[in-house]
Amino acid sequence: MKRTVMLLAVVGITFGCKTQELAKEYKKDTSAGHFVSDNKKATQIAITGGGGSHEFLKFFGITDGEILSEKGENTVIYSEDVEEIGTLVPAVDILMLTNNQPLNATVKEAIFSQVNNGKLNLLIYHPSTWYNWEDWPEYNKQLVGGGSRSHEDLQEFEVTVVKPDHPIMKGVPKTFRIVDELYRWEKDPAAEIEVLAMSKGLESGEEYPTVWIVKHPKAKIVGNTLGHDERAHDLEAYRTILRNSLDWVKKE
Repeated sequence: MKRTVMLLAVVGITFGCKTQELAKEYKKDTSAGHFVSDNKKATQIAITGGGGSHEFLKFFGITDGEILSEKGENTVIYSEDVEEIGTLVPAVDILMLTNNQPLNATVKEAIFSQVNNGKLNLLIYHPSTWYNWEDWPEYNKQLVGGGSRSHEDLQEFEVTVVKPDHPIMKGVPKTFRIVDELYRWEKDPAAEIEVLAMSKGLESGEEYPTVWIVKHPKAKIVGNTLGHDERAHDLEAYRTILRNSLDWVKKE
């Protein structure tokens, strides 16, 4: 009997608790992209930002952060501070990468450690799907599944869902148009991915993957090249994909 009780206790510790609590106490501050749940057992999500060419806080931290919070169901913390990001990565369940600023060795190692140990799922969005860092090739090869080195001008293009039965595409129109930067994203030859949506330039006629999942043995990873400004983040199709992506990575 004692052995059974001890086993149940171990199982409870293993599956009922997070790796660690957040390094500091956060208060709700939507202007900073901090959406704090009253539920102490809420799913914890960190969003990384910072770098150039994008309004990271406005669109990824606040607009997307509110969606990810699911009206108080989840705790979402946005940060552009690399040292702070280093404390968030080991503590959260989901990491949404949107930065194009460099990350330090501690953060890089923490991301790979958590992902490879099955403790962290990823949403990799717009700026972070780029080939940003020559000194971190394993990021694009293993986590992003490829990358972009250029994009078409900011203009309208068409997105087509190619895997309508996948949960991430539930409720997304079969085709929709969006004003955004069409990233010329290319798959890494060694990567295993499943493309869920493709985009086509209306003028160029060129097509590129837009939404995909990376087949990682320990983690769920979603890549998405959309999201330059409010014309993307306020579009219902974009918001539906983000909500569905969250639901997909949250499920065991």
